[in-house]
Amino acid sequence: MAMKLHELHPSLVHFPLALLPLSIGADLVGRMTGNQSLLDLGRRTMPLAAASGLVAGVAGLMAQTEVKAKGASMDMLQTHRTLNLGLVAIAGAMAVQRSRDEKPSAAYLGLGLMGIAAMTFSAYLGGAMVYHDGVGVEAADGVRKRPKVPELSRRDAGKAVRTAASDTVKGIQLTVEESAKGELVPSLAHRGEDRASAG
Repeated sequence: MAMKLHELHPSLVHFPLALLPLSIGADLVGRMTGNQSLLDLGRRTMPLAAASGLVAGVAGLMAQTEVKAKGASMDMLQTHRTLNLGLVAIAGAMAVQRSRDEKPSAAYLGLGLMGIAAMTFSAYLGGAMVYHDGVGVEAADGVRKRPKVPELSRRDAGKAVRTAASDTVKGIQLTVEESAKGELVPSLAHRGEDRASAG
């Protein structure tokens, strides 16, 4: 069975989830112990964390156009998206800064630890959308109905690429529209209330 377009995001998120803590952890221990190998590891892995976060984020923008979410699930999706977009931007800035510094500053490490905490919460929201509400799960009717969501196979490669491009553009449009309405972190603002009656 071939992977479907909206399944790319959950298959890619493991890279930034592993690389950001690895980079910050290596830098933290390296700074405390003076271990140059750990400091080198921290400096080399932060660009990988940022780049993999960007790739996972683009896949997330595509995925949001393929899945069905409403009420509390939509709140979680919007909060998850906003946190992750912010984390990608911060990780990119951190990668640039870290490439210039031989050792990480205390502020850099503090920001990295806060980023890990935010990433952990965002990952929880992503999991809760799937495991609690069935977002993106066909058996739970969590995928939008289309003639057919393309599979990532040689036979459907052209259609998958066109759909991916279209979904990315739609994902960016949704992000801009919802952000303009102030729907940035509704899971935090509504504390998980179900807004089903409003949607």
